[in-house]
Amino acid sequence: MKRSAVILRNVGHGVNDIYWFLLPSILPLIIEQFHLTYGTAGGILTAFLGVAALFSFILGRISDRFPRHIILSAGFLSASIFLIGAAFMERLSVFVVLLLTAGIGVASFHPATYAEIEETTESRKGMAYGMFEFYGSVAIFAMFFLHGFLLKQLSLRNIIIITSLPGLIMGSIFLWSGRMLQFGSVHLKEIVSHEADRNKPPDILFVILLVVIALRLFSIISVVNFTPTYLVREVGLGKDMASFATSIYFIGGLIFTPIVGKLCDIRSPYPVLLIATGVIFPLILLMSYTPPLWVLPLNLILLGGTYYGSWPAMDMIIAQMSRKKGKGEAFGYFVSITAIAYSSSPLLFGIVADRVGLKLSMRFFSFPLLLCTGAFFLIFRVVRLGNTVYSSRR
Repeated sequence: MKRSAVILRNVGHGVNDIYWFLLPSILPLIIEQFHLTYGTAGGILTAFLGVAALFSFILGRISDRFPRHIILSAGFLSASIFLIGAAFMERLSVFVVLLLTAGIGVASFHPATYAEIEETTESRKGMAYGMFEFYGSVAIFAMFFLHGFLLKQLSLRNIIIITSLPGLIMGSIFLWSGRMLQFGSVHLKEIVSHEADRNKPPDILFVILLVVIALRLFSIISVVNFTPTYLVREVGLGKDMASFATSIYFIGGLIFTPIVGKLCDIRSPYPVLLIATGVIFPLILLMSYTPPLWVLPLNLILLGGTYYGSWPAMDMIIAQMSRKKGKGEAFGYFVSITAIAYSSSPLLFGIVADRVGLKLSMRFFSFPLLLCTGAFFLIFRVVRLGNTVYSSRR
């Protein structure tokens, strides 16, 4: 694949990831402007991400049959236009409707581009996924850092407009340059014999894996989405400092995604995901006890590293366990369950926080990670056993 196409793909990932985390970043402002409870604010996040979940599956399937640069261009342009439109709305109902419509465009990027990586990368896929996720971490870090300056200077409307402008640029680039770079036009043919396919895990195991990943993300993202609000309401930081502090979380992603991607090429993605899941539980638990401010940056870096750094491992595992499905379809399932986990957790977290407070909610939502660690261990044992049996028969 052309280097320019790889750069376009990775930069596009960064711009798209900004949209996924835009609402959590400005959630304190939204709560203030519309006088919302935690539950209502979480419900807005849930609705936005729920739309993204539904259309990730739909657009993932379409991306196996339709030029991907067109899908990505339309996604960027529509997401930006409707977000800018929402910025001018003073009625909550209209604001939410435009946000939900923008969520359709946000959903277009990940399934199509994960499939593109899988189909056009013949070697060092772990590094390819690692750099892909690295650019996402860079962009989200930059957004939270920039918002740290803007939250004290500009209104909610202006912040949304400024943050949406890169999507307009990226959508135009994909529209005019995507075909020239053959983005989404080159598909490596997979020649898989019936005999070789026997060592692929059964479909039911793939479904179980998706469920466990969804539970893992459900726990983590509920905490991440409310981290800026937690730092303002419980730790006592200003809105600008809370945004700066949350950006530290993504420094962990910057550090760990390339390392983990390379490690997955050398070793195996399975133990990487297992270890990353087990480590997150005590990190969230520690943060809920309001550690000293000097501990908070290290905690956020490690939390971001174990969460964001595990994505290259998950990407590779999904590709390996998806059998003969179209890659756009397989990653459409993956992004859909990711978005479902993202969408359900803010609402439930907000409802619980309204009743027991943010600290206790963080502790409660961290415990499913223990269950996920055990489930991943069993799944990976089954996969390893299946590979061993297949190798012995050969």
